[in-house]
Formats: sequence, C-alpha cells, structure tokens
Amino acid sequence: MGNSMPDWEYLPKLCLLTVFEKIDEPISLVQFGAVSKYWHSLFNTFLDIKRRSSTNLVPMLMIPFKKSATKRKIYSLQAKSKIAEIEFPKPYTWRYCGSCYGWLATVDESFNITLSNPFENLSIRLPQFDSMAYDSGHYTYKILKVVLSEDPLLHPNNFVVVVIYSVYGRLAFYRPCQENWIYMDVDEDQSLFLDILFHKGLVYAIGHYNNLVWFDVNGVEDDESSKPPKLNTLVPTILRLENYSHRAYLVRSSMGNLYSIHKHLKFEEVGERSVHSIKKFTVFKLILDDENSRLLEKKEVQSIDGDIVFVGDNRTLAVSALDFPEGQPNSIYFTDDFIDTDTYEPFGPRDIGIFHLKDGSLEKYYQFKSSHKDLPPYIWISPSIEYN
Repeated sequence: MGNSMPDWEYLPKLCLLTVFEKIDEPISLVQFGAVSKYWHSLFNTFLDIKRRSSTNLVPMLMIPFKKSATKRKIYSLQAKSKIAEIEFPKPYTWRYCGSCYGWLATVDESFNITLSNPFENLSIRLPQFDSMAYDSGHYTYKILKVVLSEDPLLHPNNFVVVVIYSVYGRLAFYRPCQENWIYMDVDEDQSLFLDILFHKGLVYAIGHYNNLVWFDVNGVEDDESSKPPKLNTLVPTILRLENYSHRAYLVRSSMGNLYSIHKHLKFEEVGERSVHSIKKFTVFKLILDDENSRLLEKKEVQSIDGDIVFVGDNRTLAVSALDFPEGQPNSIYFTDDFIDTDTYEPFGPRDIGIFHLKDGSLEKYYQFKSSHKDLPPYIWISPSIEYN
C-alpha cells in the first residue's frame, strides 16, 4: 500500500509564498524557512520580493536581442557598463503591453493575456479577452496597457489587473476570484484612457484630454452577472486642443503625493514618414479629498518631490533621489510608447531620454541602436535583487 501522505517539503512555489505572507511573527518566518533547503530557498525569494516592493528598486531597461529568439538584454542605469542577458521565451518582435513588479504582459492572436516573470521563471495566463473585432491593426497593439495592483508573488489571490484596450482607450479589470473580465461601461468620447494608478484602494485612470476618473473594484461580486462599478469623474473630457497630450501618466511620489504627467510630441516629415520626438513634459500636482474622492486642486509644478520618474508602457514609477543617487532629481526617464492609432504601427524605440523639469533640457541615458528602428519599444522592468 503506497504512502498517500502529501509531500509537504515540496509544496508549489506560489502556495509557500502565500503561507510566508500570512505569517506575522519574524521568528516564525525564520523557523518556516529552516524546514528544508527548498523552503529556505523560497524564504530568501520571499525576502527579496519584500525588499523589492518596499524600496522601489530602480528599474532596468529591457532591450530586444536580435541574435536570440529567447533572450533579452537588460541595461542597468546604476552601473552603466552592466548589460545582462535574461531568458524570455517570446520572439524579439513581440511588444510588451505592461511591466509591473517584475512581471511583463503580452497578448497573443487569440487575445489571451499572459503575465511572465523572467526573474522567477513563472507565468500566469489570464482569461481570454474580448476579441475586439471592430478594431483595426495588429493584435499586439489592441491591448494598450496592463497594470497590476500588487505583485502576484506576494498576493497570489488578492491582486487586480486593469487593462486599457482598443483604439478608444477603454477599461476592463480582472481578479483571481473572477472567471472572466469585467468591462467598464464608458462612452467613447469619455474614454481615450492612457494610464492607470492604484491609490488607497481605488483605481484612477487618465486620458488624452486630461480626463480623470476613478472606480472601486472592491465591492464587485465574483459572478458573471456582476455589473461593472460606477465610473466617477474628477476631471471631465473637454475635446479642446489645448487639453490634449499625446501620452499622460499618473504617479504617486515617494512622499505619497499624486501627480499627472503629460507628454507632448512634435512631428516632422522624413521622406514618406512622419517622425515624432519629445517636445516637452508638463506636470500637475493633484490634491484629492480622500474622504469624498473629489479633486480639490490641480496645479502645474516643476518638481515631483525631487523624485526620478520612469514612464512608458510600464507601471509609472517614482523613485526617490536618495535611492537613485546616480539619477537626476526632478527628471523624467522616458521610453518611446507612442503608437499611431491611424495605422496601429509602432515606429521603433527612437524617442528615449531624460527630461529635466527645472529647465526643460534633454539628455540620453542609452544610445538608440538604428538596427532596432522597426522593433517594438524598449520597456522598463523592475529587477530582482541580484540584477540591480
């Protein structure tokens, strides 16, 4: 008669990480980590994830690697000579539609979104997304951005995924307790969303015309008949040219203040192609009434609490200058995330650099390679401890 007892020593990785998360006492954590070599290894992984999520490590730049279909290069801003290689089993021509907490989001031709963590060699396949047959263009650009509320390694049953999709910049979200996505009910002229921020239990979204909304996913039932939560408007959409920005981002500074960042481009004709480049960024401080979730004040500023902000297809991230002394305070490190929605084609990762809020000057942090001119954009990714 065989032994039917479970092999506790080799519980699945995500299960053990969930157990570690539930333990409040440091001594008990250490005792659990001493059970076996396997548990000790996962205990160290858990501590690394905790450190990464608590200190907001400086992200690294992930770059396509034409010589290998299964590898990418990652470039460190803190050690400029350091370029490491990392396994990522997707063709180098694939676009990443999100980067949060070390997880990269990709979408396939059947509109299945996959979250992959190349540092931990883990992946999470999310439910199939709406086919969006009414949209033109390549499928990898129909999912504009994927943002996570938490690191799924730390909170495997309690994270939220919000997606901006379609040429109209619509919103949908998913939680592990759901079987399918829940699609927000938004008028086309009220959407055009570009970025998402999770703040104090609520989801905030900003659009092309400075429109700013929030909604609460916490009270939504788990079954398919659930109605989407109400979308609450802080700043309405006003279709005026002076309100328009080519990209907009929401970020919480290291001091806990909220800012909206607006990217303005300029265009010039080069042959038969219109080529874009950065013109300027504008930044606004947002002061909210947390009790009533109302916008009390919005004012243009030239400072982001001294932080360095990283924008692009990633989760918009602010890092304290104290944690990144090699960086430039009150500056924006940007990648090229512009897509021509008329053709749904990328223009390659040409427009990358640092924008200094103090004087509006620009400089480079990495030299764009001309061989990458028709490849998907570079993207910021939060590293594991050993890569930093």
